[in-house]
Amino acid sequence: MKKVAICMSAMWTMIALGESALAGGLDGTAPVVCATSDTFDCDPSRRCIEDSPEAVNIPRLIRLDLTAKKAFTKGMSGEERVADIGSQAAQDGELMLQGIQNGFGWTMSIAQDSGAMALTIVGKGAGFVVFGTCTPL
Repeated sequence: MKKVAICMSAMWTMIALGESALAGGLDGTAPVVCATSDTFDCDPSRRCIEDSPEAVNIPRLIRLDLTAKKAFTKGMSGEERVADIGSQAAQDGELMLQGIQNGFGWTMSIAQDSGAMALTIVGKGAGFVVFGTCTPL
């Protein structure tokens, strides 16, 4: 029983340290990596279907260099893609990023306390909503 209590105490300490490190790293000054998970593909007829990121050519990992204001990804065929972050602001516990790439506008919101991420991509008669999680590098 004593071993269980020690393990639980160590686990809660690690969680508390991880949460404070996470919050400190999502202030817009450090590099961040985001993992996409759930993707919704929407068309003008107001129909949205749940899809995988790969099905709509959205990468599983997005690396953000917030100092250089750049987002880096790899496409499905392995090509490197870079998007400029045109706007970046932290407000009310959210890190907000916006940009334009290949005729699409995008907006990303990252919760500074948990790293929860929502990304919208719109243009060319299509829209995508992507959810995931971001962590400091």
